[in-house]
Amino acid sequence: MTGPGIGKFKLNSKVYLKDKKIHADVYIHQKGFSFARVTHLDIESEKLNSILSGNGEFLTIKGTEYGISIPLKELRVFCDELKKVLPPGQATRTWVGQKIDGIYIGFKKSEILKLEEILSKKI
Repeated sequence: MTGPGIGKFKLNSKVYLKDKKIHADVYIHQKGFSFARVTHLDIESEKLNSILSGNGEFLTIKGTEYGISIPLKELRVFCDELKKVLPPGQATRTWVGQKIDGIYIGFKKSEILKLEEILSKKI
């Protein structure tokens, strides 16, 4: 599902593709709501259509001083809350999938627990 919805919590963020800021919404999508089978991160923007070949791939996501870095055309998400999920200097190899008007990141269990901790403070 793209856009706001039940179980989707928008994060205060800025998204850059290469060195250009793009209009994008970043959500923590909670398991059990709006068809989510597991809690994950949605990055939604028309600019991200077809950024992946096929349905997705395993990529190494890196924590940075500004948020996270995804090796897809130098995609960077500036977000203080994401620094709690993947602290600067840490990395994880995980599934990044293509969706209509964006991508989703299916983090590993340790990162999912951190996403859910952020959610518990928002609910």
